[in-house]
Amino acid sequence: MPRPVPQTRVVACLLASVLTLAAAAEVLAAQMAGIVRGTVTDAEGKPVEGAKVTLAFQGGLTRSYETTTDKSGVYAQIGLAPGPYAVTASKEGVGMKTAEVTIKPGARMTVNLDLAPVPAAAASSPAAKAFQAAVAASREGRHADAIAGFEEALRADPACYDCQYNLGLAYTSAKQYDKAEAALDAAKQMKPEAPEALEGLAAVYNATRRFDEAAKASEAAIKLRGATGAAGGGNAAAVFDQGLVLWNAGKLDEALAKFNETLTLDPNHGEAHYWLGMGHLNQGRMPEAAQELELYLAREPGGRFAAQAKALLPQIKKPGA
Repeated sequence: MPRPVPQTRVVACLLASVLTLAAAAEVLAAQMAGIVRGTVTDAEGKPVEGAKVTLAFQGGLTRSYETTTDKSGVYAQIGLAPGPYAVTASKEGVGMKTAEVTIKPGARMTVNLDLAPVPAAAASSPAAKAFQAAVAASREGRHADAIAGFEEALRADPACYDCQYNLGLAYTSAKQYDKAEAALDAAKQMKPEAPEALEGLAAVYNATRRFDEAAKASEAAIKLRGATGAAGGGNAAAVFDQGLVLWNAGKLDEALAKFNETLTLDPNHGEAHYWLGMGHLNQGRMPEAAQELELYLAREPGGRFAAQAKALLPQIKKPGA
């Protein structure tokens, strides 16, 4: 009959299993964590040193991160769990700006912020007070309060572009996409030269699966950033995102062009190689697909698509594939 396993050995095996699972969980969490970086500039486009940047999670939990910009106006925050965030940069005497982003697992995002100055005479106005309260509500994930606050600010000052733009972001966070689109359209009309309203509209179109419109809005925003010299002109992350929009819309050739453009702007962008590999695979170009997937793994061996790339490579490189 089978001999019983000694109890100490069973305990040791269980402990080893627990430690293995814990290590795997740590690796998975590290791979899923996102990174946000960017540049904070003033109204003249100059870098702002020492600006406070807060990244507040908007997914129902109270969680926030805080960092400051360096001499070049650059900030970075690592270890961000996936989900929606309100990114706010501010510096006394310079201004404040908030943007809302959704971080995907393992994503590396660029969020540039230009600080809009608040005139001293207007700092205590009803519109300014309502705006500040709405921003605070948005940071805390209280979307209904944020919407009410931005609407109150607009009633007090109908010409407030930041109020209108942030109202659109608040509606987007609340997944009220019809109202978000209307608010962002109004913001675009108020300030046609500003790219962020178009970027907000691209996010709304993408969320509602209107991929062609998302691609057009994203392209227009990129052109505006380049034309105005605003922070983010020629931004690899923005071009890459546009490539994903085109991919989702089924426009494979245009998407691949954007991924190639991404690599021109940022040769170290790993995921652009992954999607180029998938594009070549879809079009039956196996050697090119294998080359791109290998480049992806070389740059991001622990990336979020690493498992898929490793599984595909042996199949792609088979003789006759």
